[in-house]
Amino acid sequence: MARALRSWRRAARAATATAAVLCALCGPGSAAAQEAQGTDGAGASYWGEIPEPHDSVTAPVRGGSMPLWEGMLYWPYRVITFPLKLLGDGILTGVEWADKKHVLDIFFRPPGQIQLFPDITAGGLAGFGGGLALQVNDVGGPRNRLRFRIWGTVRGNQKYTAGGRFGIGQAGLLTLGAGYRNRANARYFGIGPETNRFDESFYGQQLTWVGAGYRHRLGNFLLRGKLLYTGVAAGEPGDDYSPSLSERFPDEVPPGFGERSDGVGVELLLGHSDVEVTGRPGRGGLRQLRALYFQDVSRDEDLAFWTFRAELQQFFRLWYEHHTLAVRWYASWIEPVRGTTEIPFQRLLINDDPDLLRGFNDFRWRDRGITVLSLEYRWPLWVFQRADGPGMDLYVLADVGQVFGELNEITWDNLTFSYGLGIRMIDTQHFKLRLEFARSNEQSMFRLKSEQIFQWTKGLFHGKDPVPPR
Repeated sequence: MARALRSWRRAARAATATAAVLCALCGPGSAAAQEAQGTDGAGASYWGEIPEPHDSVTAPVRGGSMPLWEGMLYWPYRVITFPLKLLGDGILTGVEWADKKHVLDIFFRPPGQIQLFPDITAGGLAGFGGGLALQVNDVGGPRNRLRFRIWGTVRGNQKYTAGGRFGIGQAGLLTLGAGYRNRANARYFGIGPETNRFDESFYGQQLTWVGAGYRHRLGNFLLRGKLLYTGVAAGEPGDDYSPSLSERFPDEVPPGFGERSDGVGVELLLGHSDVEVTGRPGRGGLRQLRALYFQDVSRDEDLAFWTFRAELQQFFRLWYEHHTLAVRWYASWIEPVRGTTEIPFQRLLINDDPDLLRGFNDFRWRDRGITVLSLEYRWPLWVFQRADGPGMDLYVLADVGQVFGELNEITWDNLTFSYGLGIRMIDTQHFKLRLEFARSNEQSMFRLKSEQIFQWTKGLFHGKDPVPPR
């Protein structure tokens, strides 16, 4: 009797399990599922009693329909970005291979007291090249650092810089910096927004600078002062570059060519930032107002001018948790002091890092003013271990802007437009490297850089070129 009872129980359990499998295979709406569970989806199961349908134990697969305004944006976005998804899948395959072979370890190593940073560049005015930066941390204090950098390219560009950063109290920071840079192939097309790309010419440029700055933080606000000595010379280009500026513009040689301009500048900056990371920020932004007074000390004629700059950056989450729209706008303007002589052309504003128009050559545009709106829409391409971890982001980009000599020159006809694609390499919080392809109505540009135009941090400590001020 006991043996028969055990056999009956085993048969009952087998029947219940079979019913559960039928439910899984046939679906909740099938006849087998209804027979096993009851017509209302409740009843016995292999895991226990299935409760009656109720708000606390059921959930819809999709909560509500998409609003019309969102659908009008979302579906065109999905169609347009479908080729980008295919491209991203292909790049992802290569990234996963590099990760397995530990090729990416050099970019994601933990910090130490002594660090070596690769500085790679390709495309743009400098061409292919790179160098190394040596950084020594905790020099007599937890916020004190020294940094030395050497860098060069195949196009005859060299750069040597040294910097120091020293904490003062809890909120103060003293920065020192000095450097030298030589460009054998700086470009000149003329001055103004209507220059012709076929008027490309070359000149040689040498920069030297020494400076000190102090910044003080008050919450999210930043106040910074800087004293800077700069010298910039412009002359004939290297032997491999022609035509020279003097050959292309024999009757319109700009003021400052064949000369050196040395002077002292005093700068004051007021900024506000509510974003800390440079790797994958999803909200917050930066706002800056800056004024610099420059006095030339290398010539008998009086030369002095003000440089004013306003910059706004903002980051927005768009549609997905780790998808970000980055917006950057800036405008800079040089105002000569009354009675001053003409400003040397090598001190005018240009499109160069970080103030790029990414579909154009560096130094393509030059004048007393420049204004640009830059957009990037970013999303993760590959991440390590977790969704917000180190990895790579793919992004589409667009730049709209121009140079100008007077405000009335800012017109639709003078605006330039660039668009393209890029990949950003980031660690847990910080930007590491970018690879970009951008196009304009004049040309296509490829760039590989170890800095970004958003959240630009290359000041005196990192060896930023301070001429012209950007």
